[in-house]
Amino acid sequence: MLRPKLRHALIILAVVILVVVGGAPNGPALAADPIGSVTRMQGFSTGTIDGVTDALTPDSDVFLNQIVSTGEDARLEVTFADGTQLTLGEQAVMTLDAFVYDPGANDGEMKLGVVGAFRFISGQASKLANTEVAVTTPVATIGIRGTDFWGGPIDDAFGVFLLEGAVSVTNAAGEAILDQPGQGTDIDAPGVAPGDVTFWPQDKIDRAFATITFQ
Repeated sequence: MLRPKLRHALIILAVVILVVVGGAPNGPALAADPIGSVTRMQGFSTGTIDGVTDALTPDSDVFLNQIVSTGEDARLEVTFADGTQLTLGEQAVMTLDAFVYDPGANDGEMKLGVVGAFRFISGQASKLANTEVAVTTPVATIGIRGTDFWGGPIDDAFGVFLLEGAVSVTNAAGEAILDQPGQGTDIDAPGVAPGDVTFWPQDKIDRAFATITFQ
């Protein structure tokens, strides 16, 4: 369980993320076009656009500027148009801020905000020459390229664990680079720099992935 002060701080920062990331619409034409869909789910999840909230189903489309939320004991897998997969654990929130996949022009962009436990497996957009793919969390921004990683609360901190590729974990206080499978870093609280990069023990890995594993 997270310490009360850390939990309170994460809740406050989560609200900031939803306002900043989810509150800047890119126009009706962009919002009307789906950028992916729900490909697997467990339990109850919702999608909110322009203040209207609907229950998600296994074939629901997802859209730019949408806020996706999972309920208690829920899991949700979203597959984007470029093949990127994002799995959310229970009581998580994801905001979809930017998505561009134009292989003809070699352009790609994906910017998400996530609060809670998640796994990110990058697709084709992150492999293009001109690309920017990042996940913003309450404590750091994770820069991505050709990557499979987990992020979320663990051991009274926020952890990031790498399975494949490389990620940069950055906030105003510092940066950690994970570039070998099995490496992880912990951030003890908002405003604190990412901790030392270490190889996580199997017990910690198992506990991390239990948060996003379907039952």
